[in-house]
Amino acid sequence: MSSSSVATAGGAALRRDGKKLVRSPSGLRMVPEHRAFGSPFGLDEPQWVPDKECPRCMQCDIKFDFITRKHHCRRCGKCFCDKCCSKKVPLPRMCFVDPVRQCAECVLVSQKEMEFYDKQLKVLMNATFCVTLGTSEESELMVCRLSNNQRYLFLDGDSHYEIEIAQISTVQILTEGFTPGGGNTRATGMLLQYKEPGAQDVTQMKFTASEDSNSNKKQSATWLAAMHKAAKLLYESRDQ
Repeated sequence: MSSSSVATAGGAALRRDGKKLVRSPSGLRMVPEHRAFGSPFGLDEPQWVPDKECPRCMQCDIKFDFITRKHHCRRCGKCFCDKCCSKKVPLPRMCFVDPVRQCAECVLVSQKEMEFYDKQLKVLMNATFCVTLGTSEESELMVCRLSNNQRYLFLDGDSHYEIEIAQISTVQILTEGFTPGGGNTRATGMLLQYKEPGAQDVTQMKFTASEDSNSNKKQSATWLAAMHKAAKLLYESRDQ
């Protein structure tokens, strides 16, 4: 893909990335104007368990009455008492503007995801790898970055590639240093498989960390760890 076509596609994507504020039963959300252009890591709001189907808290089993009120977790949609669903934490995967009420189990999941949104997304904005396409024996030094809207992985070198994150089917982190008796391993690269729009076959790319300096190795390892987390979130969003 030429640099001009990448720029055109990127510009078109930016024009379609408008946001709108909507109110749902769970709270205010800042969502894409066009659903098709939302983040591939996003989750849909769950259907709430109907009030009539939950006479008791689904965690501690206390009976609901005039004093013990019921609350719905904004992440799983289940019904709980205030004690079991009292914390409000950010839930960026559902585009909530403010922290929302979640049950204890969902709070732990959302807090772990916040590390990805607060730290690892920034890491994915820039790293350099030697990239090998398919079965080729030649590699090319390329700058790899996630687009601001999280929808594309851009690879820039002498060649230019634009990979839609939603079309990635496999992410396998390559490591070295493992021994049968145990020991530390180090991420050295990644195998990535994806489908191009309209294509039937899967395209594979191999990313190998540059050996130029220790700082480059550390940056590459951090980027690979963030990409592994991104892949896990991508798979979870598909399984919802």
